[in-house]
Amino acid sequence: MNPEIYKLIHLVGIIVTFLGIGSLISADAKKPAAMRAPAMIHGIGLLLLLVSGFGLQAKVHKVWPAWMVLKVVILLALGALIVLIKRKVLPPIAIYLIAIVLGGIAAYLGFSNGVVSGVGL
Repeated sequence: MNPEIYKLIHLVGIIVTFLGIGSLISADAKKPAAMRAPAMIHGIGLLLLLVSGFGLQAKVHKVWPAWMVLKVVILLALGALIVLIKRKVLPPIAIYLIAIVLGGIAAYLGFSNGVVSGVGL
C-alpha cells in the first residue's frame, strides 16, 4: 500500500482519538451507557493509529529508531487517559493539557524525522 494512505489513516486516527478523549471528558461518568460510545470512538482512533503507524514503519524503516519507540509509548499514554477520565483522578483541564502535550510531542517527532513531510521516504 502507498505510504500516503498510511499517513492519511494515521491523521484520521489522531482526529478520532482526540475526539474520543474530548467526548469522554464531557460524558457523565455516573452513567455507563453515556461512556460507552466515546470509549469506543477512543479505541477505534487508537487502533487506526496503531495499524497505520506500524504499516508506515514497515514501508519506510527497516529498524525501530528511538523516536518511533517514543511514539508508541505516547500512544500507550493516550490510551491510559481513559482510566484517568473514568476514575476522575485529575480535573478535566489537566487531562486536556496532558493530551495536548502528548499530541504535540508526537507531532514534533513525526515532523522532525521527515516521515510526515515525505523527506524520510
